[in-house]
Amino acid sequence: MFKLESSVRALFCILIIVALFLGSALYVYAGQMSSTISGRLAATYDSSSGTVTAMVAGYCEGNPVTLGPSTWSASEKEFSKLKAEEVGKILCGDGLSLKKVTKSVHNGKEIVADVVIVRYE
Repeated sequence: MFKLESSVRALFCILIIVALFLGSALYVYAGQMSSTISGRLAATYDSSSGTVTAMVAGYCEGNPVTLGPSTWSASEKEFSKLKAEEVGKILCGDGLSLKKVTKSVHNGKEIVADVVIVRYE
């Protein structure tokens, strides 16, 4: 009924293999999807107990998200040297990554920052 020459068959097989390769590469790439959390990081220092309490409240894909609160011991001097990026690393742990701090204010008792955090799935 319908005969293909060997060179046309070989070309057809190569095209199928390339299509399968590209499809599997796209699947692997799409598997590395990430979610972005944008929100506000806040950390306060309690001088009576010597602790820092921090959390992030924001949105991920239109849904409200909170990270924390997380509390740890620190001296007032340690807290005064602390940056929003360092607080973000403590809050994020292993599953999240602080991508960007867009605005940050530190008055010695509080740190408030607008942050972007990425979670890889």
